Amino acid sequence: MNPAHLKDTVEVIRGAGTGEDTLRRTLDLLTALGKKAIVVRDAPGFVSHRVLMATINDAATVLEEGTADAETVDRVFQECFGHAMGPLRTADLIGLDTVPDSLHVLLECPADRRYTPRALLTDLVQQGHVGRKGGRGFHSYLR
Repeated sequence: MNPAHLKDTVEVIRGAGTGEDTLRRTLDLLTALGKKAIVVRDAPGFVSHRVLMATINDAATVLEEGTADAETVDRVFQECFGHAMGPLRTADLIGLDTVPDSLHVLLECPADRRYTPRALLTDLVQQGHVGRKGGRGFHSYLR
């Protein structure tokens, strides 16, 4: 979960070889750090990235099709679903240069074509618009 120091909940991945003692000690450590844990089993992208990357890619599709602009897409997620930020601002925060890398991994591992990076995402990265760290992505952060 990013940024880790600001999040109160951690997605804990339990691998096939993770024993009960290891899991308990991990959960105890997180509790001592004031963090909550959600335990999921190991899978490509786990839960958070697998769902988030599909959502970001679909949000880029909405932009490409002209259904809504970036601000509107994010407002829908914030105002209708109560998210702190929408998927496109989240992508900008992560870095548009790293989102396609995550999508490519998911495209290969579960072999699901919905993880094929949208042309708009690829184009923005090629233009150097990598999100907040570069001043522009789906949104502008230049002042």
